Amino acid sequence: MWDPFLNSNLPSTLAAILAAFIAFWVYRKQKEDTKRDAAKIILQEIRRAEDIISDYKEHGQYKFTKKIIATNSWAKNINHFVGDLDQDELDKISNLYSTGKYLDKIIEKISDYNFAKNIQGFEQSIIELQQKLQSQPQSPQSASVTGGTPQSDSQVKTIPLPLNVNVKAPWKGLLDEITLKYEPIYHSTIADKLKTIAKIK
Repeated sequence: MWDPFLNSNLPSTLAAILAAFIAFWVYRKQKEDTKRDAAKIILQEIRRAEDIISDYKEHGQYKFTKKIIATNSWAKNINHFVGDLDQDELDKISNLYSTGKYLDKIIEKISDYNFAKNIQGFEQSIIELQQKLQSQPQSPQSASVTGGTPQSDSQVKTIPLPLNVNVKAPWKGLLDEITLKYEPIYHSTIADKLKTIAKIK
């Protein structure tokens, strides 16, 4: 009874169809998992970036130790969300990442400038201190060693301390212009859609 069935190509055909169906299901499942995980990471990056930007709006300065865009998962996964977000929403997310990357470059340059300035200022302070010490009258202690004439306290000049002048940094206006015009998206329909994809309530 089963001989015609077993001797035909039908069993192998059914097995091939079943294998193809399982492979397709696994592929779709992996793609869905990748998309869900990417949405979670992108939401985290958006929240973190906007927290740093919000902190600047409140306190007026960025911390050199915090990068706004530490990793760019959006550039690697934007293709997963083309069918879920409209063009304007895609552009707003891309704008956050490009704005954050640009601010990070400016902040890095400011950090390098301040570091070099501090090193230069320290070296200059050492030179000036050495010059002033060489030009100062000898104190009684040093006079007794060198054999010079002791000087009274009134004759010993004090070295003036440098004054801290509060001058507005030239890059402050640029940081303000870029930061203050940015419109947050984490508490918007864009984030709501990403949360749905990520299966976050």
